[in-house]
Amino acid sequence: MVGGAEWYVYNLSRELVKMGHDVDVFTADTYNGKKAPASDSIDGINVHRMPLKVDLTYRLKLWDGLTDALARGSYDIIHTYDYAQPHSLDALSAGRRSGSGTALTVFDVHSMIPRAWYKQIPMNYMDSYFAKRTLPRAGRVLVRAPNLIDSLLKIGARKETMVVTPSGVRDESLGSFDGDKFLKKYGVTGGPIILFMGRLNPLKGPENLLLAAPRLLKQFPEAAFVFVGPEQSGYLDHLRTVANGLGIGSRAYFTGPIYDFKEKMEAYASCDVFVLPTSYEGTSQAVFEAMSQAKPIVATDVGGIPFQIKNGREGTLVPYADVGALADGIESMLKNPELAEELGRNAREKVQKSFRYSMLASNIAQIYKEIDGDADDGKGIVLSTTQSRAGGDR
Repeated sequence: MVGGAEWYVYNLSRELVKMGHDVDVFTADTYNGKKAPASDSIDGINVHRMPLKVDLTYRLKLWDGLTDALARGSYDIIHTYDYAQPHSLDALSAGRRSGSGTALTVFDVHSMIPRAWYKQIPMNYMDSYFAKRTLPRAGRVLVRAPNLIDSLLKIGARKETMVVTPSGVRDESLGSFDGDKFLKKYGVTGGPIILFMGRLNPLKGPENLLLAAPRLLKQFPEAAFVFVGPEQSGYLDHLRTVANGLGIGSRAYFTGPIYDFKEKMEAYASCDVFVLPTSYEGTSQAVFEAMSQAKPIVATDVGGIPFQIKNGREGTLVPYADVGALADGIESMLKNPELAEELGRNAREKVQKSFRYSMLASNIAQIYKEIDGDADDGKGIVLSTTQSRAGGDR
């Protein structure tokens, strides 16, 4: 499975292993009917994939045997992800029974995400049902951005347990990568290069970038609009239809998902502007990665993105679905290369100073020690549990 949550667990676990901790990750073994091996070792991380006894929707998956597996592990810390999932309730309950310390990371508050009303009603119910059961059970509730705190307090979190622990980038993301290699591989010609990285899903707003493209092509006739990420529910066909209808099909490139770290960083290195016109984002892994490559950002002023980017300092923030403002923001970057370079430089400096996984993992390890109550234990066994979910990266 691929997604921001999975990348976060993977990168955080890698760093904890480097620090000398033992890390076990529990996840589901099946997605779209395909099974993965029951156990694995990835970069020193012990991976356990649990069978599903119920697999109805993304929100309604019940893992078989998770509670017993946690009880056998004698873990110091049980750290689960996403408060509105059955496995999180199981994991936190198991932690209480076994005397393990518990932590729960919240990427976003689901009822805050814009959805059609027929999806919003069951989501509000799911939020209410699970939140009041999972949030109070966690020794610490770790939130990706400060904007989530008030909403979480309203649905059952306790203020004294809450800590802001953002996402970030690998240290290697700050290195140099060959953008030309990426462009050649996917046959991208012309320039400037405007990059979107994320799920091809209506909520991420890729269509709005296509709608802004005709105006930009009047100023920059050879501009290339590059979309990297997996499609969902046939949305790629819709985007191609939109591009062709606008007469810009030859300037829109859809690469599919990229999972290889180096190739993904080459994609960021290739662009002149990174654009994320999303309707909502807890925080964006893609934005952090683009920042690490000193790229100017044009993104929507929603969710946790203003926590990542200050408007006018590291990038430009625009209202969601305002195609004119989106085009203005991109055009300003392309017409003012000195400004774009300054914003990109500021973005890179911010990531380097505050959002590197090597540093973030040290902060998490300290939180684990506080939860465990044993500041002398330098090799506590850490459990991370994550629900497989669709997304853009891993």
